[in-house]
Amino acid sequence: MADPHFQAVRVLLFDPDPAMRHNTRSALLNAGFGDVVACADPVEFGDKAKIGKFDLILAETGLADIDTHQIIHEIRSNRIGWDPFVNVVVSLWNSAPEVVDKVMKSGADDLITRPMSRSQIISRIERLVVSRKPFVVTADYVGPDRRLAIRAPSAMPAIIVPNSLKAKAENRPELSATPETIQLAMKVVKERKISIYTEQLMRLSSAVILLFGTTGSAKDRKAIIAAMRERNGALAEAVQGTKLEHVISLCDALSDLLRSIDIDGRPLSDKDRELLSQIPYAIHKACVEVHHTASLAFDIRDVTSRLRDKQKQQKHGVPSENGINSPAFD
Repeated sequence: MADPHFQAVRVLLFDPDPAMRHNTRSALLNAGFGDVVACADPVEFGDKAKIGKFDLILAETGLADIDTHQIIHEIRSNRIGWDPFVNVVVSLWNSAPEVVDKVMKSGADDLITRPMSRSQIISRIERLVVSRKPFVVTADYVGPDRRLAIRAPSAMPAIIVPNSLKAKAENRPELSATPETIQLAMKVVKERKISIYTEQLMRLSSAVILLFGTTGSAKDRKAIIAAMRERNGALAEAVQGTKLEHVISLCDALSDLLRSIDIDGRPLSDKDRELLSQIPYAIHKACVEVHHTASLAFDIRDVTSRLRDKQKQQKHGVPSENGINSPAFD
């Protein structure tokens, strides 16, 4: 029986198997989903994921000559697509651990092993509407929080992100994925990335100094320097166009230093050791405000409420304090 709550939900369905694609689309339409865009071609799927506005993506991985998990990762990283927080369910035939691991690391909300029944598909979507996991951010991941309930005290709190599927299915406008709410949630994601990168640079620099002072293998040293250069580049990209843009000059200095010491047989001078300690520390200090805000909880429902209050105050000419924007991005 069709559920009128799903009428406004827009779905992108990718499945190269004609029978499965037809059955899934039919199941969604019968369940009340008003707009189901189905495609079999991997290129078409990639293009629609980049430019279309969807509340839910159902995608197969394994049959087609395409890395579905890579497209999902690009969406979660906000490199493609309109909404990096769109609900995503992936289906697969091959449930080998390495395949499942790739899908989970891409940031997908859920996966279904095939063959799958119509009732399974609708059940998973309904579960997603009712109890979608909050998001968590790490250096390499943005997506549902699958950590154990007992976490380290230093772990960053999860994020309640915009959720257009739940907003439409349950008439919860405070969860709507609007350009403004997406931008605010992405600011938090970026702040947490910056905080993580700076912490990692300090730890990695200590490891480099330690390894150069031992008889450890050159391969180990090169691996850590490579990791440090990657994180340094990611940090420079993350602060570009923000109030922390001045940190890029420190990143450039660190990049030059890492390039100069990444030479086989070259000893680490006292000046090198000093700079390896000082530059990451200076970067960390320059981002001190971000470290504070990155440790705070974020719930898009609270932010939406404050936005509404602010709009009402502005409408009536009442000045209001801006407690929404983050220090690095004001």
